[in-house]
Amino acid sequence: MPKPLAVQLYTFRDPARFGGAGMGLDHETLEAIAGIGYLGVETVDVPGGDPVAARRVLDGLGLAVTSSHTWGSIDDLDGFAARSAAVAELGAGTIIVSGPGFATVPEVDAFTDRLNAAAAVAMKAGLRLGYHNHDAEMDPVADIPAYTRMIDRLDPTVALQVDIFWVVVGGAVPAEVIAQAGERVVSLHIKDGAVLPEKASGSAPFVNVPIGQGVVDVAGAITAADRLPGIGWLIVEFDYFDGSPVEAVRASYADLTGRGLGRGSVA
Repeated sequence: MPKPLAVQLYTFRDPARFGGAGMGLDHETLEAIAGIGYLGVETVDVPGGDPVAARRVLDGLGLAVTSSHTWGSIDDLDGFAARSAAVAELGAGTIIVSGPGFATVPEVDAFTDRLNAAAAVAMKAGLRLGYHNHDAEMDPVADIPAYTRMIDRLDPTVALQVDIFWVVVGGAVPAEVIAQAGERVVSLHIKDGAVLPEKASGSAPFVNVPIGQGVVDVAGAITAADRLPGIGWLIVEFDYFDGSPVEAVRASYADLTGRGLGRGSVA
């Protein structure tokens, strides 16, 4: 059976309306997401700041919380513990962080050690720590991709969320990265682009396109993920879109369900 589809709420960020990227609790948008047929959302910390209120709204719409990204730093473990507690109260089972990119082996190792320490903090809140890649992890460090060294050093409890768009920007093949990451992979970020940026960090804004309209081999990535035991969600995300983000996620839903690559509540 195809894996369930969700949306990363960062797609709908609008500081003027929501008070910060992905941080608002916008009922109209959430209703549209549920109406399209998506089964869940991935948040950025707690939408609106009140986990009980956010959970009530999402439950009422039948939207699961797949996981939550956090803007909290793993270098501040007390602060990370507080964010983990809020995410756990929201109902997520995984709290997701990302990294800064790496130039040397010691940088990779030091960051991985910090991830492992943060994983222990998350576990105290009943959460699993997840790591979300960008393109820099695909760069070689001492002749192997930084991602490879990270995977080898991560505590077994740390999950991986593979962003297939940034894998392609980094010059790697999503299906191969997913296979290498193996049973750690719990979700994919699904997004596409007709013209790829040079890199994530410091690059000029670019435009994502609805799934199936760009150059990313989405089907190959999902097929690779379907072979893994731990994969739970396919999460659609747009960093930038020229037009209505609701219509963008609607078109992506139609493509993914139409090709039998994902499932939702609406055929």
